[in-house]
Amino acid sequence: MTAAERSVGASSAASRKRASDGTTGYRVLARLREAAELAPTDRSAAVKAYDEIAADRNAGQVIQDLATVRAGYLLIDTAPYTELLARLEPLTANDRTFRHTAREILALSAWKTGDITAARKWTDMIMADPQTPSGTRGRAEVLSELIAASNKG
Repeated sequence: MTAAERSVGASSAASRKRASDGTTGYRVLARLREAAELAPTDRSAAVKAYDEIAADRNAGQVIQDLATVRAGYLLIDTAPYTELLARLEPLTANDRTFRHTAREILALSAWKTGDITAARKWTDMIMADPQTPSGTRGRAEVLSELIAASNKG
């Protein structure tokens, strides 16, 4: 075992300990870290872990939304648009912290499944929001151009 592997193993053990013994905040952060560590090797387990955090009202709305978005990223290549819509649409409201990210995931998912109307709806929403971060806006503009090009064919 390399030093890096031992370090990761020790870090994971410490995270598990905080997840069970720490304060509420540390427990939630440790659970988020555990889910992130699962993602590269076991996406379904990671999604399940994120879903559990998203359902935990003690985590707080922002952390619940973060967990939902992280699960959405993991599902974007495999889940149907309708599933992602059910998961993420509540997060797209103007008062939600991760609205820009949720809208972007939905736009991409809709475009990938050929739902041009939905993809356009989400990209328009992203570009109309003056608080959209520039990186998100730029990706939405590219997707909007792809949508326009696909309609010309």
